[in-house]
Amino acid sequence: MPLPFEGFVAVLDSRTDAHGLRTLAPQALVAPLDTALDLADRKLRGDLDLPSLELALVLTRLDENPLAPDQRDLIWRAFGVPVFEQLQDHDGRTLARECEVHDGLHVDAAASLPAALAGELVNGHCECGNEAPRLQRKGPARQRAAAAAAGARTGT
Repeated sequence: MPLPFEGFVAVLDSRTDAHGLRTLAPQALVAPLDTALDLADRKLRGDLDLPSLELALVLTRLDENPLAPDQRDLIWRAFGVPVFEQLQDHDGRTLARECEVHDGLHVDAAASLPAALAGELVNGHCECGNEAPRLQRKGPARQRAAAAAAGARTGT
């Protein structure tokens, strides 16, 4: 989690049926971007209510576009909670995570980023105090990195 957090966390995937979420009353929601956007849309249409929610963690993958400002705004308008992005590889390992400053995603020390993302790394002080390099979000480079990583896995 980007911030210290104690509470019930609902971890969803793209196949999760969200009808029981209100009953579960999660304080935090962890979901892929498409699922988070779908839930936000349903909330704004009045089809979903999650009054217990305090935090949303959006998962993106190398082969997906990063969380865009308008998508972050949509989730904020729907739920009124802080939204954080985590970048994962194809195996679900977290590569980088966003802090409360929202100035890029701090790269995990153990993460192995595809070379195509190296040009998007920013070193230097972050206001959150974390000195780890930050990945500045850019869609096309992520897509190139995903293709390179996929080729490395298949040997092509």
